[in-house]
Amino acid sequence: MIKKYLMVLMKKELYYFFYLYIKLFISLLLLLYINNTILNAQWVRCKNGIESNLIYCFNVISENTYVGVDGGIYMTTNNGNNWITKNSGLELEFYPIQVTTIATNDKNIYAGTWDDGIYLSIDKGENWVRKSNGLPFWFWGLDTVFNVKVNIIITNGNYIFAGTDNGIYISTNKGDYWFPKNNGLPHLDTFNMPIYSMAISDNYLYAGTDSGVYMTTNNGDNWYEKNNGIENLRIHSLAIKGSNIYSGSEYGGMFISTIDGDNWKFIGFKNTIVNVLLISGNNIFASGSNLYLSTDNGISWIEKNSGLPNLGVTSLVINNEYIFAGIWDDGVYRAKLSDLGITDVKEPEQTNGIKIYPNPASDEFRLRFYAPTETTVQLSVFDLLGNKVLSRTEQAYEGTNEKNINCEQLPHGYYYVKININEIVETIPLVIIK
Repeated sequence: MIKKYLMVLMKKELYYFFYLYIKLFISLLLLLYINNTILNAQWVRCKNGIESNLIYCFNVISENTYVGVDGGIYMTTNNGNNWITKNSGLELEFYPIQVTTIATNDKNIYAGTWDDGIYLSIDKGENWVRKSNGLPFWFWGLDTVFNVKVNIIITNGNYIFAGTDNGIYISTNKGDYWFPKNNGLPHLDTFNMPIYSMAISDNYLYAGTDSGVYMTTNNGDNWYEKNNGIENLRIHSLAIKGSNIYSGSEYGGMFISTIDGDNWKFIGFKNTIVNVLLISGNNIFASGSNLYLSTDNGISWIEKNSGLPNLGVTSLVINNEYIFAGIWDDGVYRAKLSDLGITDVKEPEQTNGIKIYPNPASDEFRLRFYAPTETTVQLSVFDLLGNKVLSRTEQAYEGTNEKNINCEQLPHGYYYVKININEIVETIPLVIIK
């Protein structure tokens, strides 16, 4: 009897030790998996200094990364290791300001907000001044006025476009006054439809709405519907790559068209939200709840989510070798482009590439170029016999510059334009038509 009892007891002890062994083994495997996941994660959280988790937008200005959040604007000079506030003039008395979009034009930085209009900084975000005269607004109670939400700001030379929850507004005087530019855009009763996204290339400006894509070639004087082939019309993202334009729908789907927007072709994400599009060189990033990368113009896509929480990407930006992602209610994440398998890490615009448009031109053309520092640019126009027929000296700021060049005195014909930027000289053919 005692012997039998001892055998049962030994068997129980063996089972117990076996159970502990299995539990320890599983725990070690789990620990190794977690450590391996952390060590090999492509994305890491980097919100040191940012008090809010609600991230709305990014922009890169003078090599520094700016982020708009529920609480203002922060900037990093060390690739997201630390962020500092840039809110002087943005503080509201009763609640934190929500910065939904950031755009730059020469030395001017524009910040669009959820319900307090647009702000301007001329000193890299050190100080902000409200510039909302002419923007639509609504009343709360008897004495509280809110501007409608500004979803996106985009610039084209002297033109500043603001896409709001009540249509598009334009300023040509650095935000001192905003004019509606909604002729041809969809509307409901007395309200214009919200504008969720915009993209621009030369004189082609696109807007994404609840009723699809609209295009203007005259800075918003007239808009035309461009939806042939688009299945889901709530367009929350637009991006241009060369002669192609891409659109992403909040209802699911991504589409591609040539720059005229006449015909769209479905290229993927049928049941997946595409709220964010970012193009850098040959790389196209598309995101909604997950992040995808294409290196073949959207033919195939690879998930690039390792380390990202599944909460939704609100914004993306690239600064040199890093890409930053804003995550809804979880702050800022970053990854090295090389860790995502990308080697062409520089933005194509960050070069001394020079562009002239429209070409052919009539009374004026625009000169677009990138200057690494403040400098003086010399422009000369020659006829086919080598005679200099026009000469201009322009002051350039650090970053992307656009200058309007008046050529109405030049007769119809063929010319070439010589541009000298920091002793880098480029010559571009130009056609003048009358």
